[in-house]
Amino acid sequence: MSRILVIDDEAALGENIQRMLRSTGASVSVSVDPVKGLREALTNPPDLVLLDVRMPGMSGEEVFARLHQAHPELPIVFLTAFGSVESAVLAMRNGAFDYLQKPFKREDLVLVVNRALAHASLEHEVARLKGRLESLGDTEAAQSRSAAMLEQMEKCRRAATTDATVMILGESGTGKEVAARSIHAQSRRKDGPFVPVECSAMPGSLIESELFGYERGAFTGAERTKKGLIESADGGTLFLDEIGDLGVELQTRLFRFVEERALRRLGGLSQVRVDCRILCATNQDLIAKIKAGTFREELYYRLSVITVTLPPLRERPEDIPHLARFFLERFSRRYGKSLSGSPQFYEALLGQRWPGNIRQLKNVMERLTALHPGGLLGAADLEEESPNAEAASKLSLLPWKEAREEYLASFEQSYAQSVLARCGGNISAAAREAGVDRKTFYALLRKEREGQSGEFTPQIGLGIGE
Repeated sequence: MSRILVIDDEAALGENIQRMLRSTGASVSVSVDPVKGLREALTNPPDLVLLDVRMPGMSGEEVFARLHQAHPELPIVFLTAFGSVESAVLAMRNGAFDYLQKPFKREDLVLVVNRALAHASLEHEVARLKGRLESLGDTEAAQSRSAAMLEQMEKCRRAATTDATVMILGESGTGKEVAARSIHAQSRRKDGPFVPVECSAMPGSLIESELFGYERGAFTGAERTKKGLIESADGGTLFLDEIGDLGVELQTRLFRFVEERALRRLGGLSQVRVDCRILCATNQDLIAKIKAGTFREELYYRLSVITVTLPPLRERPEDIPHLARFFLERFSRRYGKSLSGSPQFYEALLGQRWPGNIRQLKNVMERLTALHPGGLLGAADLEEESPNAEAASKLSLLPWKEAREEYLASFEQSYAQSVLARCGGNISAAAREAGVDRKTFYALLRKEREGQSGEFTPQIGLGIGE
């Protein structure tokens, strides 16, 4: 329901407008005090403001100026007497939507209100689509030229038209969350929330309350009832990233929710029904975990109604130069530089193994762009990006899986530190730059310091914990 605020010192006019707009289904509130009306509109912006020009205490022009500065997207229609039409026209030049001259007919009022609300709705839709396009601009899968990758993205497209659960498999950095967001964006739930949950980022003692929520008094410190992340996804999509890291006991509760689409908050007695679509992702071998008894078989089959497997970058060589150009152009615009790659540069890219996949390639392209003065990138620019001979020699003594995990861990730690340094030590800003949540980024930093000293001590000088 649309909300309309009338700010006019004539109470009778406000009541008349309420009657005129009753048939539109909109909720109309009236403020005869311009100061109070402004405060209300600033703290809880309506969908439309009908504003008188001449009022005691504060003029309509002043109310408009302050309101338009705070909420430039809010449509404002002036209500003006004959002598103040010029002021209303001037306000329109400065951003007001329209004006109505008193006395006005009901049909004129309804027409202007409907136009203003439609305009506001269109502006919101444009902003939403712009945000989605910006998100898709970060979508490596959408830029793919690999037949194998395109086949999987087509499977995502077909899956999006259903409400079936989808399991997205692939190594770290292959774009599993990107694929999940793509499914959500193409589904009937696209206007609902997309709620990502990083299962590996929260300790077991917290993730249950974070997922399922809790009632007041459920445990020490539970001073109020809190909805969990699952409830927050009502009407939209719940994305469980790194589902393989979920504890067995929590898997039992999750299985019950998946079956019944209802849950009990911690400390609660009543069932809460939640209508959401479930997407999952993991880089682990869940079949092996099932055999080891660390992942419930019935949950696996319930979550993997549709399975999407994203190929690693080393199996998509045709994508490497294409994605490199894509990232190079994006970061060149971001840093105000003009950079391009020579044929030798792209040939050198093809010679890399890219154990960190697209995430690693993206990071390398950003680092090169940030540090290079501009011009043409050559093969020599990639030399410092490659592991040195000694490190490579040590890794070659390990089995492939262990070597890959060790190299990937080193890459993730280096990446996190580089982003953190660029953001002046602010973890929240660094997490936004990296495109992950704050807890995931914090876990990368903790992992590095645990590897160095066996314990993690926040470094206040770097801004950790901000």
